[in-house]
Amino acid sequence: MRLPSIEQITRDAGQALRRFPFVLAVAAIGTLAALVLAENQSDFDNPWAFRVLFAAILGVPLLIGLKLFLEKRRSAALTAMMLQSTAIAALVVYAFTLPSQIPAAPAFHIARMFMLAVALHLFVAVAPWLGRGQANGFWQFNKALLLRFITAALFTLVLYGGLALALAAVENLFELTIKGERYLQLWILLAGMLNTWFFLAGVPEDLDALDDMSEYPKALKVFTQYVLFPLVLVYLVILVAYTGKIMVTWTWPYGWTARLILGFSVAGMLALLLLHPIREDEGNRWVRLVTRWFYVVLAPLVVVYFLAVFRRISEYGITEGRYIAIATGVWLAAMVLYFLFSRGKSIKAIPLTMAVLTALISFGPWGAFSVSEQSQVARMQTILEENQVLRDGKIIAPEDSLAFPAAKEVSAVLDYLHEMHGYEAIEAWFGESLKADAPEARSEWKDPSEVTAMLGAEFVPVFRLSSADAISLEAAYDDVLVVTGYDRILPSRYFDENGEKELIFDEGSYEFSSAFDSLTLRVSHADSLSDTVVVALKPFVDSLRARYHNSSSRDIPIESMSVSAEGIYTRVKVYFWLLRLQRQEEDVRVTRVRVQVLWGKETVPAFPSSPTP
Repeated sequence: MRLPSIEQITRDAGQALRRFPFVLAVAAIGTLAALVLAENQSDFDNPWAFRVLFAAILGVPLLIGLKLFLEKRRSAALTAMMLQSTAIAALVVYAFTLPSQIPAAPAFHIARMFMLAVALHLFVAVAPWLGRGQANGFWQFNKALLLRFITAALFTLVLYGGLALALAAVENLFELTIKGERYLQLWILLAGMLNTWFFLAGVPEDLDALDDMSEYPKALKVFTQYVLFPLVLVYLVILVAYTGKIMVTWTWPYGWTARLILGFSVAGMLALLLLHPIREDEGNRWVRLVTRWFYVVLAPLVVVYFLAVFRRISEYGITEGRYIAIATGVWLAAMVLYFLFSRGKSIKAIPLTMAVLTALISFGPWGAFSVSEQSQVARMQTILEENQVLRDGKIIAPEDSLAFPAAKEVSAVLDYLHEMHGYEAIEAWFGESLKADAPEARSEWKDPSEVTAMLGAEFVPVFRLSSADAISLEAAYDDVLVVTGYDRILPSRYFDENGEKELIFDEGSYEFSSAFDSLTLRVSHADSLSDTVVVALKPFVDSLRARYHNSSSRDIPIESMSVSAEGIYTRVKVYFWLLRLQRQEEDVRVTRVRVQVLWGKETVPAFPSSPTP
């Protein structure tokens, strides 16, 4: 294989720019937005960067697919310009629908973007081939895209590795300071522009000629026949054995079964797609037989798949993951019926129907996000009404706290809503705002532990099995420590109740008491002064327990997880990144901590007073 010359690379790059000007323009704008965000990682204060980045992520596959669709149909230049301009206008409208601060907004915005991105990438695979026939052209086209994508990714990774190493060499050899953000920005620039441009330069131009191609890589056949198919058979043996167990024991299938069936389905369909062009060749007729029996075997497994999914839904309601699982099951059932009974049996149906389905369930009252939110709100409403906490649509604080099982379910729903949607659907129950009080909070909504406290209940993390389990208080991992007034910052360390509780450093040591009730710091200063400072921890831990209602909480501001003390010559500050408590009835003990200690020298009095005789 001849390597391309510099002239050829330049010519291909120019041709890609003339062929995909809108795509490269959107990629450049998205890359610029990502560079801005990388420059301000600690403070995402640019309200437009995320909006532009999300629109660009969707715009690249949308405009590629649209351009290929227009090329295949030889659309007029004016028509092509109008359709691509309309697509860009739709991207602008989408950007305006996004919140200004994506990191603090409900996560469904990010999830929806990923779903739409999947749908649009599938659209690229079928855009030139939406008509009947030309199945071979469709296969050859996607083979070319796959190989080009792998090549572009490999080139980008190698180039990034080399340039990143060069940056590190310059930094160390010439004693320069290169910000860590520059390495991330280098990757963004290469992945956003170079990788995209290189990929576009390899997109086949003569789409009509692809249907007459018969080239089939031998390595692909070896991979499919001797690697992918054995994996499919392993999945099949496990699933057949488990289905037999279900029939014998008459037990309801577990949720894990659905994942295994999905893996079997995807691996099997992928193997059959990869072997499609050679299914009629001499010695490969077995591919047609396997194709038919694959869908026959898949039919009863789809039934087991639905049973496993609906078991989870009956217990915990619908979430986005379970909704997508249902939609995937419906799609699998449709594919089984199509390939068993349809006369056409076009392989184009697989990506086309998946693209349409993914796009449809990403929005609207029928979509994954609306249905999931409604299901979880209804689940929480039922629990609160059964416990007389919600009456006539209003929260009535109960005299006694919610029982542990009910508190755990309510906590799970609140945690889900806080992460995915926010509390708009339940805010009217409380008669007051559930927005976060602190403007610097990482979410626009209050922490789930605060909302459960408003219900007269304790927030119970999902991982807690009983009311006697652990309470875990965790600081926000990306918070910045305030070191003003301190001379030394010691490395963070974990300490357990049954392990060593002392850290020795150059100027002294610190040690926790056996019950973590106090921390004693001993320091020797350079001017022959020594000091011992005792930091009382029990009152601090008790105040945290009261503040967070004896329940676990995450992303606590690091300053709220700190305690200070002063000696004669020394000041000390203890930051708790993690504080884990074990509660057994009324007894609460500290079992594990992760701390970071700061200390500094106090101003020494010029004339220290003599001790009174």
